[in-house]
Amino acid sequence: VSHLKSGFLLIDQQAASERVLFERYLTALENHPIATQKALFPKTIELSAADAALLRDILEEVNCLGFEITEFGGNTFAIHGSPSEMQSGISEEMLLEKVLAQYKGNLELQLGNRENLARSMARNAALRKGQSLNPQEMQDLVDRLFACSVPYNSPSGRKCFIQFDLEELQKQFS
Repeated sequence: VSHLKSGFLLIDQQAASERVLFERYLTALENHPIATQKALFPKTIELSAADAALLRDILEEVNCLGFEITEFGGNTFAIHGSPSEMQSGISEEMLLEKVLAQYKGNLELQLGNRENLARSMARNAALRKGQSLNPQEMQDLVDRLFACSVPYNSPSGRKCFIQFDLEELQKQFS
């Protein structure tokens, strides 16, 4: 919940986070790469032949989003680093697999490669509904949401917030 002079906003933190990350990832794909947190020891991931071919096609873009991935031979890839702002609790391998799955699911939408990849990454890296945030994190999310070019909807079209007007709320209690 965020206060306004005329009322308040009820914010869907997952939709808002997706919007913020989507726009950030689109910017990263336009030659402003995201910082990478290097791994002390690289991890390898074995993909299906179809997923390996897909990753080869979009590897340059994936690396712009903060990953540092190289081919290791066959259908195996080495992950040398991941986005520095990646949330804890999800492994690099799991995030990569989820992004590839989401990317394949978005193919029917006929989005461009960059938009599809930014949308897939945002969907999987976003805050989750019910995830606890402290007041500073909440305010930061609200500030970043309203700095977006399109703060109203998530990349999938869900509303990021609903506005409640004080006058209309007062009428409800009359």
